[in-house]
Amino acid sequence: MIKRKTSTCLSCGNTRQIYAKKMCCWCYEKQRKKTPLPKPTKQIRKFSKKSLDQLKRYRILRDKYLAENPICQYPGCKSREVTLHHARGRQGAYLTDKRFFSALCWPHHQHIENHPEEARKLGLSYSRLNTE
Repeated sequence: MIKRKTSTCLSCGNTRQIYAKKMCCWCYEKQRKKTPLPKPTKQIRKFSKKSLDQLKRYRILRDKYLAENPICQYPGCKSREVTLHHARGRQGAYLTDKRFFSALCWPHHQHIENHPEEARKLGLSYSRLNTE
């Protein structure tokens, strides 16, 4: 058992264990409840203006690409319910780079995400670390 030194509380004058600001725990709690936390002056944005502009351009490119490629690009699939797959990821400039877009139905999109080696063999995915 660790013994703490007792001392006189500056607020109430009782001899107790002293915690923060040379006050006992009772006095410290009373003072803490009296002083409310300052309210934030303005809300933090979820996206920067630059990111919002990039997302705006991306949505236009995505809709245009899916209109031009309405059939799943997985070999042998003829599904028309497609989503956009980013073969090299969505970070930075790859978000709007049409060279790495693929239109895939949801089951094949999930399959490619779960089996990256097979996706690389089919040319539907690339290493995100290798920029060649």
